[in-house]
Amino acid sequence: MSPFSSFFAVVYQAFNAIKKPASAVMGYGLPVLVVAICATAVEFDEYQHVVAKINEAARRDSQVYANLIMERLDTRFTELDMALAALRGSENRLDPPLSPQVEMSLRHYLLSRPAYSTFNVLGADGESIQWSTSDQKKTRDEPLRDFSPVPKMPYHFLGPVHYSETLGTVVLSMRVREKDSGSAGYFLGSPYRISRFLDEQELPPDYRNRDFTVIDTRSGQSLTQLLHMQGQVHPPLSARQEMVVLAPVPGYPFVVQTPVSSSRVWHTYTQQAPARWSAEVLLLVLLLLFSEFLIRRRDHEQMAHLRRLTAFNTFMAQASQCASQANDEAGLLQEICDMAIRYTHFKIALIARPDEAQWFQMLGPVST
Repeated sequence: MSPFSSFFAVVYQAFNAIKKPASAVMGYGLPVLVVAICATAVEFDEYQHVVAKINEAARRDSQVYANLIMERLDTRFTELDMALAALRGSENRLDPPLSPQVEMSLRHYLLSRPAYSTFNVLGADGESIQWSTSDQKKTRDEPLRDFSPVPKMPYHFLGPVHYSETLGTVVLSMRVREKDSGSAGYFLGSPYRISRFLDEQELPPDYRNRDFTVIDTRSGQSLTQLLHMQGQVHPPLSARQEMVVLAPVPGYPFVVQTPVSSSRVWHTYTQQAPARWSAEVLLLVLLLLFSEFLIRRRDHEQMAHLRRLTAFNTFMAQASQCASQANDEAGLLQEICDMAIRYTHFKIALIARPDEAQWFQMLGPVST
């Protein structure tokens, strides 16, 4: 073999030695990259779907609780309206001082409503107490300016949520006014215990595992925390909005806030994940097997091409060497044909030259 041919073969082999790892990396890395990108997109979409599903379930449960609170407030205001109607009767007006008959009627009504531990009849200014069930009679009650009318019923008023020393618990002040009294007439007021206001026992059992928090939108106070702290001063509740769902109490300045636990989302997500992960792994394995098949096929073709090229270079080197040492043309041509069969694995080898009529004239014997 000539020095030139040897050098060419070495350079070609070195090039293939460098090219092969890069090809293998591309062959195996590309399927992994494709599957990783697709799987990431699928898993991200599925995770967002789970988050939306969990949020919707939390919002639904929160709205059920918010509707329950609305019904309790509606019921309490209806009872106060009924008390006002019972006190007035068919002929009586609540003019100060209250008559013994009105007081008896009021006490009789209160006995039928044990939930009212405190009940006040206030004057037209909404502050001066005309009659009260409290043992410690007061001349003034909470200022009317601290109360806000209920939008759907302007004769109903909600006061601040505060700690009542008389009752020893956190209460929501409520008042109603006579509808046809104009600027005059009486107010009836009664505090609503927050412990009853927030009671979750009427909810279905599967709803009670929620961490509901009721927020007073007027002040930003958490009524749930206020009840637990029994009136201690604390800052308004602040929470990351992306971690909670909100359900307003229809018609009232309250909202039910329910946190969405990331562990709950992750638990739901992982419960449904094994089937997807199995499909993604199967897809990756199939792509890797296909890549392995293509890489082996390409390597086989490259090795076959390299063997043919090496054999041809060897043949050319041997032919050159024989030509430089030959003394007989016929013998040289025969030897070249024999070497072509031996080194290049041709099925047949011959040497011919076209004549003037474009017919091939045999110059050497045929080797097979």
